[in-house]
Order: sequence, then structure tokens, then C-alpha cells
Amino acid sequence: MEPSKKFDDLLKEMKDVERSEETKRNTWLALKDRIQTKRKRSLFPVFISLAIVAIASFLFLTYSIPSEIEQATAPLSNEEVIMALLEKKYNGPDRKFLRLIREWMDLQSVTETKTQEEYDQLLKSKEYMDLVEYQNTFGVYFTEATVQNLINSNMLFGYDYFLEDTDLEIHLENADIKQEKDHPNIYRSTIEVSLTNSEGQKIYQTLQEEYIFSTSELGKIGRYNSAKGGQELLEKIENFSAYVGGNEVRTPAFRNTISFNTLCFNGKIYESRSKEKNLHGCTADRKQINSILQVFDHLPIKEATEQESGERAKALPQMDNYQIYLTNAVDTGTTLYTITLYEDGVLMFAPGLDVGILGDTNTKPDVFKYEHVKQLLDEFAEN
Repeated sequence: MEPSKKFDDLLKEMKDVERSEETKRNTWLALKDRIQTKRKRSLFPVFISLAIVAIASFLFLTYSIPSEIEQATAPLSNEEVIMALLEKKYNGPDRKFLRLIREWMDLQSVTETKTQEEYDQLLKSKEYMDLVEYQNTFGVYFTEATVQNLINSNMLFGYDYFLEDTDLEIHLENADIKQEKDHPNIYRSTIEVSLTNSEGQKIYQTLQEEYIFSTSELGKIGRYNSAKGGQELLEKIENFSAYVGGNEVRTPAFRNTISFNTLCFNGKIYESRSKEKNLHGCTADRKQINSILQVFDHLPIKEATEQESGERAKALPQMDNYQIYLTNAVDTGTTLYTITLYEDGVLMFAPGLDVGILGDTNTKPDVFKYEHVKQLLDEFAEN
């Protein structure tokens, strides 16, 4: 007989057996307990399997993309902090800031505040809170006390105010950031920015800035100094048309562009069309170096096309040619500029070893300053 048939016959026989209520109850509880135990045993492996899959998935996600998570949370280097600040400050004008400051000023103009309590209530307005929230985005780069001082003194938004009612845009062209050799928390930068109007006319300005990083709040600037060039930039914003059409000046960015310990030069003086004299020399005297760079720091130059430079090089003989370069532990001989004096007294400037003819910049006659530089170079020249 099949097991199932035996089981059915047994149930039929038990139907007529007399059992007490307590016996029936105990039989039911025992049967229930066995059924639940069997269910638990069948569900337990499934539960374990699901748990293992969940844990494995979590570990896979955690360890398969750690670089992305770490990259998102990794702090910026000091150089990256400075560059991010420059990108935010010198690409504009910042239309959002100008809108927020205008809305706040408009609210003040139509709201009468006779007491300090009334003004304090005005400071709770949406216009003011939105402005403060946006200004504090600079808190990523500065300590809290520093950012408030810079906002109050307009050092962060000063150029935007001047650009508001113009058709000019400001753009960061270049930035050279150097760490102070003897003071690792001090950085200096030489910045070139451009101003462009709606007609595409462009002029330039060189700026120099200093950043002293906090020793208590790592990665944040504790002091910020705009050392040079800011006033000239504001003047160009206000009088843009006076600087375009050939009248724009651009200062060679020699000073603070590199952490140097030596200045060297190679020179060639044409005493006549058939006779030339070669000079060269190096100096580690900081006083001599600064004297030379200070002259170049105030030497006005303007852009020239490659065609203009080429035509001048073919039509006019060279009178003098100097290559001036700085050296340090990293760069053993980086040529900054090649300076060439032509017969008509015009100086040509070119970066690197372009010998002043490949279309960088030129000046109106400024031979007096150039002659002064030659005298300073002659002090340590070796024939």
C-alpha cells in the first residue's frame, strides 16, 4: 500500500477513537510546532542567501568606486584654492551678485527704518538673506573672519560694481602662482586679465596678489592682499575707449612670476652692420636682480601681429638683442623674454627664444629705460 493510502486509513480509524479535549489540544499544538519548525528550516537558507547577496552588493559598491568618493571629498591643494578663487573673481561680471545687491538696495530705498529694531527686522528679509548666502560662497576659500572683512571692503566684488553699467566682460587669461620659498604658507601670483567690449575689442591688465594661508584652518586663506595693478584695472574699465585702437598698454609680467635665485642674460650688440659684440653674464645679487626687473615692470608694451613683427624684422636691422632669463632649483635656465632694439628705436619683445620677431609684443620708443637695463646688465657682464 502506498504511504498516502496508509495515512488516510489511519485517519479514518482515529476518527472513532474517544479522546479528551486536552489530548486533542496537545496533539494540535505538537502538530503546529512541527509544521512551523519545518517552515523555519525551509526559509532559513533563503534568508541567509538574501543576506549574503545584500552584503556582497554593498561591499562591491563600496570598493568598486572608492576613487570617485575620495575624489569628491578630497581637500583642494593651496594652489587649487587660489586658482578657484581667481576663476570666480575675474570671470564676469557676476550678474547674479549684481542682481542680488540691486534687489537689496531697492528694498532699503522703499522701506523706512527709523529704529535699530526696524533695521534689524529688515536684515531678516529674503533679499538680504539671499545676498548674504551668495556672498558666503567665498567662505570655501577664506576663513570666516577674512571673508567678512573682504566683503565689507569690496575686495571681492569691487570690479563687478564698476562693470555693471558697461558692455565689458572681464576674463582671466593667465595666472602664475608661486609658493614663497622661506614661508610655505605664503603664495604670490601674477595674473593677466582681459577686458572685452561688445565689439570684440580687448585690452589687458597685469595684477599681482598675495595669499597667506591660515595655520589653524588648513586649506583656507587667512589674509589676502591685492598688491598691484587694481587701480589701473579700474581706470581701464572706466576709460576703456581710451585704451583701444593702438593705445592699449600691457606690462611685461617679470616680477614675482618665478621664485628665482639667479638672473642671467645673453646679449649681442651691433657696433656696426659688419661688427657685433657678444655679452653674457649671471648674478645672484638680489639687489641687482630687483633693479633690472623693476625697470621692466614699468615698461609699456602693446600687442603686435606676427605679420607686423615679420615685416619689421625684414625691413629694419637689429641694433641690440638680449635674452634675459632667471634660474632656480627647478628651472635651470628659463628664458622669459627676448628683447630686440631696432634701428628706428622700437623695442620688440617675444617670449622664450623667439628673438623678438615672431609676433608677441612691441613698444613705442622707450630707449631710455632700455639703455638703463643695459647698464645694469653690464655691471656683471663677462666679455
